[in-house]
Amino acid sequence: MAKFSVIIPTFNRAEMVCRCVQSVLDTKWPSLEVIVVDDCSPDDTATKVKEQFGEAVKYIRNEQNSFQAISRNNGARIATGDYLVFLDDDNIVDKCIFQELTKAFAENPKLGLAAPMAIHMRPGKNNVIWSLGSDFNRWTSQPKDHCPNLPIAELPEAPKAYPTSYYPNGFMVPRKVFDEVGGFDEKYIQIFEESDFGWKIHEAGYEEIVLTTARTEHHGFLEPGCVPELRQLGIEKPYRTYCFARNRLRFARKHFSLLQIISVTLVFAPLSAAYYGLVALKNKRPDIAWSYFKGTLAGILGL
Repeated sequence: MAKFSVIIPTFNRAEMVCRCVQSVLDTKWPSLEVIVVDDCSPDDTATKVKEQFGEAVKYIRNEQNSFQAISRNNGARIATGDYLVFLDDDNIVDKCIFQELTKAFAENPKLGLAAPMAIHMRPGKNNVIWSLGSDFNRWTSQPKDHCPNLPIAELPEAPKAYPTSYYPNGFMVPRKVFDEVGGFDEKYIQIFEESDFGWKIHEAGYEEIVLTTARTEHHGFLEPGCVPELRQLGIEKPYRTYCFARNRLRFARKHFSLLQIISVTLVFAPLSAAYYGLVALKNKRPDIAWSYFKGTLAGILGL
């Protein structure tokens, strides 16, 4: 039976990551390795994980706050599984998730990434699907999601699998595929590192799918002081905002054609900076507006 290594990066979310880990252990998969990568949390994450799970979980701590790409790669370095499952810490997984993911890989030797369908379970977005397939508009770099925010009650009975070019929140890859594409590009730091990883798998000739039969509840996390409108846009923190704007252009340069790169850089990026800047200023966050401008400039200059 295939061995799974479930890698869960976390930062300052002790109770949330413990709920996530418990849901993974509750699947009762016979050959399972759970790795919690603590991104230098100032809270009691280490104490709670070790006290609640003991030897059932491998706990490692980054030497400094390094964000998602490095955290995932650090977890992968000590993983011993045939498959790697990357899971955000604000999830509760369904008990049959690994059974369904395993079945998908057994049925398709060309499969390089399989993602469980993420279901939002937070106020304002409750029991709606994140996406049934994710991609980008290559001329604007805007994300394209299939059936975003579809109520779970309206999910069609078929198909059971939807094509995708990447997927956020949680996904499984064979260890050999992870090694072949070189893991996560740590230059992204945060934001777009999942997108880049998925595209590398696609460009290597593998297929990628979202399974409706494998599910996870995404409970989300809103830190104190965050403005919901900015959080929804992914620009709730200055440094995250900087990375978001910069990495959008970095991703385009890495994966789009020359004409598409020109379109994104000369047309969409300035318009995007103006839009996000105005939204930030409307919410009395000039620091967010300034961070987006700086990130856009860094992306244009290739920094």
